[in-house]
Amino acid sequence: MTEQPRLQLPPAVMKVVLGRQLARLRENAGRTQEDAAGALGCTQKKISHVEGGSGISLPELDVLLDRFGAADSDRDYARALQAESDNRRKKGAFSTRFPEHLRLLVDMEPSCDRYSSYQAMFVPGLLQTEAYMRMNLRAWRPSLSREHADASVTNRLARQRVLDNLHQRFWFIVDEAALRRASDPAVLREQVRHLVDHVLDRPNVEFQVVPFDVGFYMGQGRPYSIFGYDTTPTVDIIYLEHDEGGEYVDHSKRTVRYLTRWDYQRATALGPEQSRRLLLDLAAGSATKGSTK
Repeated sequence: MTEQPRLQLPPAVMKVVLGRQLARLRENAGRTQEDAAGALGCTQKKISHVEGGSGISLPELDVLLDRFGAADSDRDYARALQAESDNRRKKGAFSTRFPEHLRLLVDMEPSCDRYSSYQAMFVPGLLQTEAYMRMNLRAWRPSLSREHADASVTNRLARQRVLDNLHQRFWFIVDEAALRRASDPAVLREQVRHLVDHVLDRPNVEFQVVPFDVGFYMGQGRPYSIFGYDTTPTVDIIYLEHDEGGEYVDHSKRTVRYLTRWDYQRATALGPEQSRRLLLDLAAGSATKGSTK
């Protein structure tokens, strides 16, 4: 029997899961996207968008379920997904404290089963100390007001509570450059010490460092996060960070490239215990650049 959807998932994620489910049902029925488009009286492009996560109305969904000869359990599952995907973000939700382009990301952080993050220039936001946050905010131009900076720090610290959920798995890969770049060395040492004392031993967190001495490697310098959902079918959504805003990637062909990149970077990075030793050396001020010993 098909699992019922996790109703706490963000509506945007529900649409992606529903699209993947419809693609699976269509393929199992031996139907093409052109055939599905004919049943709806629309274009093949629309079917492609629906399967990519754009959403679909209930009447159109029922037409496709009939066309694919879906079993009762699959019909119930698809309809539940469609109903939840139509819901809007609740007024006053935590994510509404953030800019529009970050709201889906903030919604996904506490709802995903697996979270993977690669950063090259900064310590990941979920792991930052307050002093490190403020150090980075001071580099923004135009400069933030005191009130804006305080609100940003408060909201960023609140996001870190997701790490307390032991049912989620968090994995971070950080380039050594992120652990050495700071306008205030004392703040950076405190940040690195925080990683050692409050992050590395969490049972649901893995942390790896890519040291300088590996040289160039695949995908270096391009930060991204992967939100993995153990739904039926499974879904991975990629968030790509840009200077202003960000991009969400949920098309299966594109996500595969980032999943491959993640596997390569994980293999390139130091193991967890080697990463711990490097962090301890950095905190003590004894690590030479590129040292992995």
